[in-house]
Amino acid sequence: MVSDGAESTVGEPVPGLTESGAEKIGWRPRWWLFGVFVALAAIHLSDGWTSTAAIGLPVGFGCTLILVFVRRVPPWLTGEWSPRPWSRSWLRARGIRLSCVLLPAWLPAAAVVGGMVEHPPHGVDVLYAAFGLACALGLAVFVLVRWARTVRMLRVLKGPWTPFPVRANHLVADVTGTVSFPDGTPGYFVLRDCPPALAEAIEHAGRMWITAALPGSAIAGFPGSDDFARVTFTSDQFGMPGRKPRSRAALGLHLRIRTFVLATVVVLGVALETAAVITVGGVLPWVLPVLVLLAVAAAVNWRWDVTSPARLLAAGPWTEVAAAVVAEDFRPGRPMLGWARFPDGMRARFRIVDCPADIAAELMGSRRLWIAGEPHAGAVATGIPDGDTFAIAEFSVKTREYRRPHAPRPATDQPSTTHA
Repeated sequence: MVSDGAESTVGEPVPGLTESGAEKIGWRPRWWLFGVFVALAAIHLSDGWTSTAAIGLPVGFGCTLILVFVRRVPPWLTGEWSPRPWSRSWLRARGIRLSCVLLPAWLPAAAVVGGMVEHPPHGVDVLYAAFGLACALGLAVFVLVRWARTVRMLRVLKGPWTPFPVRANHLVADVTGTVSFPDGTPGYFVLRDCPPALAEAIEHAGRMWITAALPGSAIAGFPGSDDFARVTFTSDQFGMPGRKPRSRAALGLHLRIRTFVLATVVVLGVALETAAVITVGGVLPWVLPVLVLLAVAAAVNWRWDVTSPARLLAAGPWTEVAAAVVAEDFRPGRPMLGWARFPDGMRARFRIVDCPADIAAELMGSRRLWIAGEPHAGAVATGIPDGDTFAIAEFSVKTREYRRPHAPRPATDQPSTTHA
């Protein structure tokens, strides 16, 4: 243990610091609703630009922005009937709903085809008709694929289940751990969006019932339980989803590639819009920007996955911070939790979710963390100055720690004078 305020005792619980944490499932905007808006706009504009379209399109676009970016809206407006994790009863209900809309989903495509047969398009109208038909067919195929996947999942849940011994590390959103495959080789697993009751049962029993015991994807659950979760097995720790090796060289390469893709999407979008305005005209220049903006947003989001850690790594030179961990044993897939003392004397708690083995060894052996830039509360990049791997650590500093260095010192006692 260290003697500078970052003390920790193995097996002793640290107040306010638990491994099950308060990790929340991240919320993302409902980008797919932009596709619904584009499809409806294309179907409405198949008859040409009218005064109704001039009013309806801006109003519809505004409503779409609300549905996409406002988090708390009625579930019947967005189709989010139940958040993950799934249960068997919810899956059966979704199968019934998709069966009811399976045939009506083909009506827009049938309407577009019927309109093209009765009134064959000419000239630029061929592009509008093809675009509307593609959107209508896309909607129908989307519903069909969701329905087929639901039916397949229900059949898999009715199949045989096999008990499988595991060693689980229970988190809030995910459950990770180690396994031993039937041939004796070690492996790893991750349960995404696992129901809390199922996660606690797996962690307590040390086993789970699955549909397969080989590397790959399977379904995990318990006999007689309504809850289930998707489980991924792999023989490599970094083969699990979301647990790729964090290499600084690979990060720089990915950043350059994704920046090039983003610039290419922007240039092609501007070129297509300019060509549509000059050569085609009509309604297409009003519809095309929506698709271009969606492509640019997707490219920006894809680049942001590597931009954020790259910015943290470029925060400054490496700074050594004294630290100690709660548990002295390192398990792949389990977060590293502990305390740290900044150079200015401020104490903080830290959490490293995906910690590479060399950084964990440095932390437990030398009881120190190397941080890029100045240590502060929030996300920082950690690593080894001479190494290539890195990890993202979250530091949490209480308010009283900020006030402590600036607290006024007590005044010295002055001799009191009394007058007779």
